[in-house]
Amino acid sequence: MNRLWVVMPVYNERDCVASVVGEWLAELRGAAIDFTLCLLNDGSTDDTLRILHELASRERELVVIDKPNSGHGQTCVEGYRTALAHGAKWILQVDGDGQCDASLFPLFVKASSRHPVTYGFRRIRRDGHWRHLISRVVSLTVCAATGSWVRDPNVPYRLMHARTLEDIVGQVPSDFHLANVLVAVLQQRWHGIHWVDIHFRPRSAGTSSMKALGFVTRGVQLFTQLRRWSAVSSR
Repeated sequence: MNRLWVVMPVYNERDCVASVVGEWLAELRGAAIDFTLCLLNDGSTDDTLRILHELASRERELVVIDKPNSGHGQTCVEGYRTALAHGAKWILQVDGDGQCDASLFPLFVKASSRHPVTYGFRRIRRDGHWRHLISRVVSLTVCAATGSWVRDPNVPYRLMHARTLEDIVGQVPSDFHLANVLVAVLQQRWHGIHWVDIHFRPRSAGTSSMKALGFVTRGVQLFTQLRRWSAVSSR
């Protein structure tokens, strides 16, 4: 594997981002591959950006992008576009909160020899039963809205060949909140997703901004946006 870009969105992770970046640098360097770790600061309001710049000043593989807050999904899509513009051949997307275990990366590398798209399936979630339930509800929502079954459509651990994203990123509306869900639907339809079982760790620090009421609101928004997108794309 060569020309790998790792897309890592970061939002208010000052207490853990240095250790998360260190964990991933160690794993990627150990794999002896040509990589760039792209850290996208999604409008953090704490010291995250300062820490990212300090890390980048010491580690040659790091690229920091500072951007206004647009949410996790749109930040990921911006990272995909940036990676493609810089000639990435493979794109790995993981999160910056410590939940994505870097030691699982070899599973994805092994799968890449036969599959252009590999996602992790969070069979074990150590961040609570509520989160496990959310993942399953999102899968059912996606299926109801689009007719496509995606096992874990918002998982943040995914390795994709660049050609599987080149046409997709242009299909994602700029106001689509959970943009990574739409990316997953398109990759399932156009390329097929290979799944590997993974565990998902508790957050290293901080708390998620998604609460119960917010989840219901976002769920309704997701269904509505997917239905609207499906109607337009079928014309």
